[in-house]
This record gives sequence, structure tokens and C-alpha cells, in this order.
Amino acid sequence: MSIPRIAVCQLAYQRDLDKALARAVESVRQAASRGADIAVLPEWFLGLNPVEVIPNRLTQALSRVASELGLIVVTGSVRVLDGVTIKKQQRGLVVEKDGTIVGTQSKVNFQPTERPWFEPGSGITAIHTRWGRIVILLGLDAWDQDLWHQAQALQPELVVMAASPRTVTERNHMQELAVSHSLEIQATVVVAPIIGRFSGQNYLGGALIAHQGRLLSMAGEEPVLLMADDPQAPLIQLGVTDVSSYIPQCPPPVGMTTFARKAIEPEAEKKVLCDWGALLADDVRDAGRQLLAMAQENPRWLALAPARAHQAEALNDLLESGAAGCFLYPALDRLMPYDAGIMALTSVMARFRRPVVIHTGPGPNPLRYESPLLWDEFLSAIPQCPVIFIHSGQMRPFWDEVLLLAHRHAHCYLETSLVPLDLLQEALRQLGAARLVFGSGGAESLFMDEWQKLEALKPLLSPAEWNDITGQTARNIFFESHMVPWTRIHIRACITYFLGRPHHNGQLCHCVPSL
Repeated sequence: MSIPRIAVCQLAYQRDLDKALARAVESVRQAASRGADIAVLPEWFLGLNPVEVIPNRLTQALSRVASELGLIVVTGSVRVLDGVTIKKQQRGLVVEKDGTIVGTQSKVNFQPTERPWFEPGSGITAIHTRWGRIVILLGLDAWDQDLWHQAQALQPELVVMAASPRTVTERNHMQELAVSHSLEIQATVVVAPIIGRFSGQNYLGGALIAHQGRLLSMAGEEPVLLMADDPQAPLIQLGVTDVSSYIPQCPPPVGMTTFARKAIEPEAEKKVLCDWGALLADDVRDAGRQLLAMAQENPRWLALAPARAHQAEALNDLLESGAAGCFLYPALDRLMPYDAGIMALTSVMARFRRPVVIHTGPGPNPLRYESPLLWDEFLSAIPQCPVIFIHSGQMRPFWDEVLLLAHRHAHCYLETSLVPLDLLQEALRQLGAARLVFGSGGAESLFMDEWQKLEALKPLLSPAEWNDITGQTARNIFFESHMVPWTRIHIRACITYFLGRPHHNGQLCHCVPSL
């Protein structure tokens, strides 16, 4: 079955019922104007509507606009009165293209403050439409594992998680659930939340569209009409690879700030995790395994292994376990890159030939440990390993030193985060687009900040050069050029899970397909 064009209308809570209804209708019209086949309205899109039997004037307005525009409308919770039992319920609706309400889903789980007032539904059902089977999980039902198993057994083509996270942790978890669920059912899952203050709670939004384990589009905390593969979407994420994501597993190094929300902001579809705090962990091997476990639970992520002085055996074990490469920052231990304990790691790196990520630029350490030129001897020892300079020195004179190293060592690449636009333009002139790699900046910055900076370079680039910087070079580095046959075999299962799709003729593809 083909993937429909789905629009998720992330709306702010509106207390006035008539205004809320008018806004919902207008959102459906906007979705239709953008070519949507299905428009999804969020949980509580009408607020505290009157408890009435359906159809009523509210549902009739949705039926009229669905019929007029010829698209399916799926809603989050509305308060209804069951016409047979005369019990109050919360239900989601599915309205067909002809305006017919083809099915409803009653909410099963309630907050303590809701339980005295509403009758729970008996379970999850699939609502059949001309397009396919749709399942709605309302509010707390979206978190319930037993109800998910019921939904999974129905083999739906679309699951709508009409739930509204109240905290960053809840939102992050909800989004990851949606992506993993879409992989499990090999179909489409969307998150459709309300935003703003409602019934004494603040809701953060975070609408999302995922298909077969792939993140197609994601929203932040603003009202938005979210669509997959839409040039008007707030962020075109497909094909972008972020090589500097900092997802803290360990306490951050003293002097380095962290941004906990980094993990849940709009982001690249593929991220490479490196946690600088792991380099100071008491057990580097255990910290590395935590990163690997995190990546294995998310089809969009890869994990790098922390590489610390005198820890060659731990690095070897983590690379054997499927780490996509390694990352270093010896200045955190007040060591020079040419220290014997660091140089001893190069034999392990050379054997695996996987990417090496190096922090460059002013950090929390004395600057004598941070000079990029001190990496020259180390780089000469691993010519077969792609090396990425995170932050590319960030500012002069470190940026000049990184540029010199890149001229001297052809296997080195410059990552774009925290680098001023004028220096990126100079690097582009001197090295070419294929030597620059997009990154979101680790702990200090947000994805959107770095992406908008990169957009300023776009007029200077050909389509092929833009593609190189925003994804293809990183894909070459992490999935193609460095891999020898036995390495491919070792991480075959890991890559299959990340891509969320079978490989051609059952064989491992050597490049990531266009996502």
C-alpha cells in the first residue's frame, strides 16, 4: 500500500468552542491545499466541548469539510454521549472522504481526575477506510503496552497517537515510541498533541510523522501544519546526517555546558552519538555500552565508542560490539594528542578502519592542550580512517590550524557546528563541499540554529554540493568507504535495524538509500 500524504495539525488549546471548531476546519483546509490525503487533528482540539450524541453540529462541520475537500479526517479526543448506554466517553473519530463517520475509538485509560466522569472503552479497534485500517490511541492509551499489542495485532496502515506530553521527558519518550512502533508494524505512526495550557496542565507539543522506523517530519512547540516530504515544512530533515550529537549518559566535563533538550528538538533523521562526559567515566567500557544500547533502541541513531588514553582494550571491545567509530578529547585528561597512551589507540583504529571524531576548538582546558596542530602525528598514524574535526577549531587561530591539517591529511573532514559563516565559506573555497560535514554542535547549540546557518551557504552551492554537506559525505564516511568485508558482516544486523527496511536481494547495501 502506498504512503498517503499525512498532515498533522498541531494546534494550541482554544477555550472558545466556536473558535476552536473554526480553527480545526481551517486547518483541514490548509492540509488539503498542501495535497494531504489525511488530516489529523490533535487531542482535545475542541477543548471541553459539550457532551452530546454524535453526529452533532461539531462533527457535522468536520463531515462537511471532509466531503467538500475529499480527504480523510482523523481526530483526537472529543467528549461524547453514547446513544445506547447514555454514558459519557472520550472518543476519536474517523471521517471518510464522503463525510461519513466510519468509526470511533473510545479512550480506555483515564487520569485520576477524569475517572469519575467518563466510561472507559473496552479495547482497541481498527477503523476501516477506503485508504486502509486506522487505529487511534487516545491520551494515556498511547503509552499502554497492552493496548499497543492489541493495536499491533490489527495490522493497521496508520496509527494515530493522539496524546499530549506534559514534560520534555514525556515528549522525548512519546516520539521515540512512535518511531519504534512504526518499525514494528512496518507502517505509519503519527503523534498528534495539543499545545498550551489546558485543564491546569502545560502541554509541549512535539507532533511527529514516522514510517517504517524512519522519522519523516517532527515539530517543536509552535502551532504548525506538519507534513512529510513537504517543502513548506519547518524543517526538511530527510537525508541530513548529524555527526556531533551530545546525548548525555555521564556527567558532563567540568566547564562544558549541556542542553538536555538537545535530544528532542527538530533533528536529523540520522544522528551519530558521542558523549564527551563518557571520556571521564570511571568505566569507559560501560559508558560506551550505554551509548550502544541507546542507539540500538532508536533506528535513527548510531553510536561512537569513547576512546581514552591507555584504554585500547576497551576501545577494541566496543568496536567489536558494533560501535560505528570512536571519539577522542584527550585534553579532558590534560594529555597531548601525541601522548603514548593516545598513540597506542591508533593500532586499534587502523585495524577497524572506522571513523574517528576529534574535538577541536577552545574547551574547558588550558589552551596548550587544545591546539589542533598537535594532532599531526596522530593523523599520520591512521591514514585509512576518516577523521572528522568537530567544530573545526571554531575560531582563529585554531580554525587556521584545522585547515592546515585538512590540506596535509586528505582523510580529514571539517564539521560545521559553531564555526562562523565566513570561516565556513573560506573552508568551502579551499577544500570543497565534499570535505565539509554538517553537525548540530553537541552540547552548546540547537539543531535549528546550525541548520539555519547552513541555509545561508546554500546559494553558493550546487545541488550536489549541498547534498554532500548535508548528508552524503557523512553517509560515505559511516556506511561506505571505511568498511572492509568482515566489518560489514559484523555490523550487518545493526545497520539493518537502523535503516528499518530489508536490503536488496537479502544482501547488505553499501550505501544508505535516499530516505
